[in-house]
Amino acid sequence: MKLIFALLLSFGLVAQEAELPPLVVGTSSGYAPFVSLNDHGVYEGFDIDVGTELAARLHRKLVLKDLGSMPSLMLALKQGKIDLLIWAVSITAERAKHIDFVYYQGEKITKMPFVFWKEVPQNIETIDDLSKIASTSTGKYICVEAGTSQEEILKNYPSVNLKYVDRVTDALMEIKYGKSCGTTLDPSLIPALSAKYPELKVLEIDLPEDQQVQGVGICVNPVNKELFGKVQATIVEMQQDGTILKLEKKWNLAQ
Repeated sequence: MKLIFALLLSFGLVAQEAELPPLVVGTSSGYAPFVSLNDHGVYEGFDIDVGTELAARLHRKLVLKDLGSMPSLMLALKQGKIDLLIWAVSITAERAKHIDFVYYQGEKITKMPFVFWKEVPQNIETIDDLSKIASTSTGKYICVEAGTSQEEILKNYPSVNLKYVDRVTDALMEIKYGKSCGTTLDPSLIPALSAKYPELKVLEIDLPEDQQVQGVGICVNPVNKELFGKVQATIVEMQQDGTILKLEKKWNLAQ
């Protein structure tokens, strides 16, 4: 009888999972160690592993949608074309007005790193000071990836001459070839990029409290409260059982 009950229970779970819709997760490659394509064209990274484990615990099939950029991802989330956005999205006060965040990784960021090629300009203590070097340097711009938390912060400093790029690699080429004097990147990316490009020099500038970042979050459309609750409970479970830490170590994100 126990065997029959176990089989019926198993069949019931399989049938239940088959009825559930897939979990559609928006992301974009080119953001290692969070998301990238390996030599076989397969998505990999910390966020891919988190999304895979999350979908498995929710008994839903994971479907990835690569939408290329932050603006496209945010629009797709708003329009309900994706269920979640998992792409190392920084939690900021401004974003939290429009998106429900489930914190899953990272520490509070109170400084903003600016990256230069070979040398850091002198006499830069505030973000406003960047306007001085941008106006006198061969490359007059501070380039920033569109749609990022870094862009959100820099919009508060109209004196800084911004140039928008689509990817981190574009920003690095900008400063390498003197088209821009500097760029700003997510702090989690800097160790790996500095190892690959030893010419990179980093200057950290203090941020006012209202512009600081509260870690990294999974984005959920505020209208989907049920999904938000399930994702939040599952991420807490993954934190408590050590899964998140294990994945951080795997992708060299653990402090």
